[in-house]
Amino acid sequence: MKHAILLTHGPIGDALIEAVEGIMGMEEGLASLSVTNMSVAEITDRLLAMVNGPDEKQDGVIIMASLKGGSCWNVSVSVAMRHSNVRVVSGVNLPMVLSFMTKRDTMDIDELAESIEKDGTRGITHFEENY
Repeated sequence: MKHAILLTHGPIGDALIEAVEGIMGMEEGLASLSVTNMSVAEITDRLLAMVNGPDEKQDGVIIMASLKGGSCWNVSVSVAMRHSNVRVVSGVNLPMVLSFMTKRDTMDIDELAESIEKDGTRGITHFEENY
């Protein structure tokens, strides 16, 4: 089973996992790591411990980081560059996490990362009255 780590500033990851559990009734294979008040070295150590878990090594890990260019992104990319089974997607949102949960068993890790990115973007829109 593929795993996902939601690497975020503050409790955003926990809230997204709670929402997924409320919608789908499951959260297996999802974990979050909040980087609040953590050094880059501490974030790296904790993320590596999660990525190197025995289950995570088998089918791969997608790290969904909160913001491209921030510490979550920078550490995630650093870890992914050293682990062939890790992919990183930024801008984590609920459509991305739901996409991961519903597609992880039918796609390889690269297809899944691409699909998560597209589904996360597709979920962003604004209402126009003349729509």
